[in-house]
Amino acid sequence: MSVMRLLESVHGHMGVLAAVALLHPAILMRKGKSLSKRTVLSVWLTAMVVVSTFATGLVIYPAYRQSVRADLFRESVTAGFLFETKEHVAYAVVALTVGATVAALSAPKDARRPRQVAALLFALAAAVCLFTVGIGSYLVAVRDFP
Repeated sequence: MSVMRLLESVHGHMGVLAAVALLHPAILMRKGKSLSKRTVLSVWLTAMVVVSTFATGLVIYPAYRQSVRADLFRESVTAGFLFETKEHVAYAVVALTVGATVAALSAPKDARRPRQVAALLFALAAAVCLFTVGIGSYLVAVRDFP
């Protein structure tokens, strides 16, 4: 197994972990209560998992583009365009997560609504992340690193 194939697998597993992790702060903050230390930790760890997953994708992107992308388009134009879509959708997950993190951590203690909005953003990020993981799983089935 090549290093890139290993990193691709790690990236996929991290994507699944990120999708699940995003649900945790969404559930904890849905009522908008003040953040406990554990909830703050959950928010930070979730943001770190999502950003780390995205960063892993950025690390493998140049090699993927060079050795897999062209073959992916040759085998299936639909799969090729899904890869292009996955890149943009993954960025949306990061943006939603960062927005939710800032909303959750910067809200005044007595303001419930910003935390409820943060919970909604985390839930939306989880759904979008799951969609991204689904696309990634399909793409690996079509073509992965040699």
